[in-house]
Amino acid sequence: MATSGPRHILQVVVTSCCRHGSVRMCSHSNTSTLCAVCKTTPQALLFSDHHRAFQHKSTWELLRALLILRACGSNFLVDNSLKILRKGQQIFGDQILGLFLHPTVYSQFVAGEESSDLAVTAKSLQKMEIRLMVAPTLEEDVGESSLRQDKYDKNLNEMFRLAEMTHCHGGVHPCLQTKITALVSADTLRNLSHIYVKKKADSWRVMVQHMASAMLNRVQLPDIPGINHRDIENMSIALGRFRQLDAEYSYVNPGCSLVALAMMAVFNQNRPVVANTYQCYFKGALETLTLELDVIESLGACFAAKLVRGAYLERERELDTTNICASYAETGDNYHRVLEHALMHAKKAGSDRCLVIIATHNEETVRHSASRLLELGLDPKAGHVVFAQIYGMAEQITMPLVHAGYLVYKSVPMGTLSQVLPYLARRAAENRSVLHGARKERELLQQELSRRLRSMFQR
Repeated sequence: MATSGPRHILQVVVTSCCRHGSVRMCSHSNTSTLCAVCKTTPQALLFSDHHRAFQHKSTWELLRALLILRACGSNFLVDNSLKILRKGQQIFGDQILGLFLHPTVYSQFVAGEESSDLAVTAKSLQKMEIRLMVAPTLEEDVGESSLRQDKYDKNLNEMFRLAEMTHCHGGVHPCLQTKITALVSADTLRNLSHIYVKKKADSWRVMVQHMASAMLNRVQLPDIPGINHRDIENMSIALGRFRQLDAEYSYVNPGCSLVALAMMAVFNQNRPVVANTYQCYFKGALETLTLELDVIESLGACFAAKLVRGAYLERERELDTTNICASYAETGDNYHRVLEHALMHAKKAGSDRCLVIIATHNEETVRHSASRLLELGLDPKAGHVVFAQIYGMAEQITMPLVHAGYLVYKSVPMGTLSQVLPYLARRAAENRSVLHGARKERELLQQELSRRLRSMFQR
């Protein structure tokens, strides 16, 4: 396919959360809305039915999931997971290590690396009426940046490849997400963040306009006080690469947000194509979302957001605890405040001008969200408020949502074994940080395995 093919697909399919194509397959008639509301009520969400949650899984898949979730409960394994994986890679090599990891941890959380792998996973999800959100595993942290642009160009080409695969196999409204630090130096983003972290809305709006103009007109950014020439050049080159955004560490977050807003200003004029991710373990998440929503509305663009509790909590606490919620309960309260603001905007803006992805593994938050959708009269089938969970986790939440008639995405990683090792280590950390949810999932897995064993012996 010509180069323009994947580039076009990436702009359409893309992103933390975007709709594919220009036609949204939903009805806005009163009858459709009433039917959706009748089916989708908080009372219909039962998260303890192990048979219904796992009936699509083989017995081997259940056993594998149970063993892996148990391993994620070990502090030693979680704390040293990446070291263990890297050491195993060093001693045995990818091929031998893969003999153990591919059928176990890798297959639990990762779809694969080739188009045929994604096709199998996508078909399985479509059969269950779950939507596909492909998650490339490319990223870098501060200190890992390259002085050469070819690293980021190579990552962009990989994004094009995954975009084409997502387009081919994704079904209804597939999404593609990435890390902005796959496409630009994390050090450059940190430097930009230091300048803009305490700026007000007017300064953000001006910078967003500069970035959007540079993106549209393919020109270099103007000089920014406090930012050196190399970082200006890096950002100018990177603006040609950006097609989707996801969450990052706090020390590059403001820089990522500026790019996200610039992308919204360019691509979200007619519908919400590009979304930014909001980590709700940050105390200032509501303030950030409010500021960025105001900026986007002032530029006449559609706003889109993915709301998460946060994937980097342990790392952030090592750096600075002052801006982090003190507990899981406090984070939950903060998440609900951010969610409320986003849902009120969704009601005001309408299904054509807003997108909110409620990305959570928390049962209380799911029930609360479902209640608010009903109370606000938001049609759960309209496609502008959807749910999302991680592939290989939280089936006891995903399946009840689907059965109740909500739109649900699964974030499905794609990549080689070497690429996904850090991702797999992060999955282990996330399971520990949501230990209560993981414990519930383990109990349900055990119950379903026991039911199947009893059924076998009773034949």
